[in-house]
Amino acid sequence: MLNSRIYTILVILMMFFPAAIILQGDTKNNALDNKYDTYTSHDSQNDTIQGHSYLNITGQISPNSQLNATWQSNITIAESYGSDLLPNQSHGLRKQIDQSMGNGDNFLSDSEIFNFVQIINSSRSWNNAELGSCCAFDYLPFNSQMGNQIIVFPPMPGDVNVMNGSWGWSESADIYGFTDNRVIRILDLPRLGALIEEIPLNISLPGDWEFRYSAMSSIVSGTPTIFTVNRSEAPVSSNIRITIAENIPPIISASKSPTTSSTISLTNPYTYSAVCNDGILESPLMEWSIIKNSISLSSINNSWFEFMPLEYGFSHGEVARIALKCTDSHGANSSWFEDVLIDGISPEWSGTLSTCLDSCIQLDTLQTSHSVVSGSQINLNITATDESNLPVSIELFSNMSDGWRQHEVNQGIFSFSVYQGDNINGLHLNITDRHLSKEIRSIELILVILDEAGNLVTKEWNLEINDGNPPVILMDIMANNSLVRLDNPAREGDQIILVFSNSYDDLDSISNTKWHISIDGVTILETSSWSYEVEKLNLPKLAVGIHEVSIIAHDSKGNQRIENYPLTIFPNRGVDLEVISHSIALDSLQTGNALFVLEMRNNFNDDTFARACIESKCSRFVNFPGADAETSTIAFLEFEFEMPPNSPVNITIEWDSNSAGENGNFILQQVIDSKENKSNIGIKLIVIIISILSIFLIYQSKITIIKK
Repeated sequence: MLNSRIYTILVILMMFFPAAIILQGDTKNNALDNKYDTYTSHDSQNDTIQGHSYLNITGQISPNSQLNATWQSNITIAESYGSDLLPNQSHGLRKQIDQSMGNGDNFLSDSEIFNFVQIINSSRSWNNAELGSCCAFDYLPFNSQMGNQIIVFPPMPGDVNVMNGSWGWSESADIYGFTDNRVIRILDLPRLGALIEEIPLNISLPGDWEFRYSAMSSIVSGTPTIFTVNRSEAPVSSNIRITIAENIPPIISASKSPTTSSTISLTNPYTYSAVCNDGILESPLMEWSIIKNSISLSSINNSWFEFMPLEYGFSHGEVARIALKCTDSHGANSSWFEDVLIDGISPEWSGTLSTCLDSCIQLDTLQTSHSVVSGSQINLNITATDESNLPVSIELFSNMSDGWRQHEVNQGIFSFSVYQGDNINGLHLNITDRHLSKEIRSIELILVILDEAGNLVTKEWNLEINDGNPPVILMDIMANNSLVRLDNPAREGDQIILVFSNSYDDLDSISNTKWHISIDGVTILETSSWSYEVEKLNLPKLAVGIHEVSIIAHDSKGNQRIENYPLTIFPNRGVDLEVISHSIALDSLQTGNALFVLEMRNNFNDDTFARACIESKCSRFVNFPGADAETSTIAFLEFEFEMPPNSPVNITIEWDSNSAGENGNFILQQVIDSKENKSNIGIKLIVIIISILSIFLIYQSKITIIKK
């Protein structure tokens, strides 16, 4: 049943793909162009499949015309590899044939081999060269009018388990295609997985036509006119598109380094380099020439060379021609040249160098070393000229920072300030390192005067940056061994220490600094050097209020810094009520009630509320604010009460402070003044006496009248 199905398949294949006549003894093949003799063998790297294919495009490629070519291919495949035309390719070709086309007796017969040959003939017979895995041109497939001729190299008869043999075929055809009217031609090579695509394809182009570009140029090698495409190395299954065109001369891109105008220095080296742009597979020959007065002095075959005019016998004022000729494999060439004037005279300059701090000091430009003070402004005024009267570049370089550079042309003023830099004492260091001495910084200045030809003159200066900064005074305040802060102020009676540990000088060791410290104008310490006493200074007891701490520090260069710090002493926490006065209003006795007035202040820091009580009657609570470092507030308490019959009067003052968590009381004794009572009684007696006298006089007057 299986053999009948295979026979049916073979009949159908032969109906639609008639095989070419196999002439085993016929050695006739289409003659290949003699260019094939120049091909380099590119055997497949896969040992199971070997061979070559050749596409030779003959004749001229003209617009809108027929294009002729020849195709030839020879492929050899290991029997162990099998055929993709039969089932079970992994079994190897001999078992495939025996099981699919034979009787399965593990012996490969002549008839079974013959049937397999017919399949190869049918599968490889084509008129359309693109379907035959050859090629298409300008989007149209090549065709063969007579079809291709095929010679099959079948396996040998015998045991199917012998797998050291090979099989394959060769084919050839005269093919033709058609061009359109484009300038750049397109050659498409199928890459769809056929066995014929596993071997290298060698392509030969006619005349001056050459390979230009392919997106898969990595799998193309050879020369512009004869090149090889290794289709088996293509990363994707797709047509491999190649563009070809008629040869054009290389395009030259040349340059000189360092770049100058048309004038170059007599003694400086210059590097000339160039790129000859041509096809990917083209490597044009590059030939440099150095010419003087139309005579070639030297010829260099390289992509670059170094040119120093003096080494080639040039002198000031002469002209050198640098020429380049690029020639491709077709013999087409392009040329480039540059004429340069030789300048052997260096530019000249003059100028002044000064340093300015409080005043400006001129420095001798001939000297190479100078001392300046940190923070100074350096001014360099330069004028430069050249014999050619062309512009002269003036550049100033320095190691003050990376890439520091200033530039002027012909003349200019360079101005900048100098400082000690980063290698100094500061808060970025720990206290121990901060108190050590540091090296004085030196900076370099390099002046470069450059003319258009590249002749340069340089001048260097070294500037030693002397200490120009006073010590940095940093003070902390400790009260009872706690750091004074907004939420932890110093208070009356605390043991206060001024801590200067964080202080430093930018260059000097801290031990070389001098200190003078005073409080409210009174000197409390003066020393010629740093000591433990300066670092942690104990202060005498200070009263509540704001005091001024004045510090003067000198370094070894006499740089002085003065700092004034406020030192605030706050009252103690808690409540301290001080009675200023208390009294009872004089007229309160006339009503039978007394008005008690209390004047009192709180000398400590916490607010409190207080009231007055007489026996079981009390006034309302009155707030007595806590004192601050500058003032304490006096408050009044008024209390109207019924006058007791006895004097003195005991008045209890009760107070309570939430913030301090304290409360208490004390007694005031108010004595009612007796003079006040006596004066009132005297007045009453005088009134009575006057009344009695008045009655008496009236009575006497009436008696006199009666007597009369």
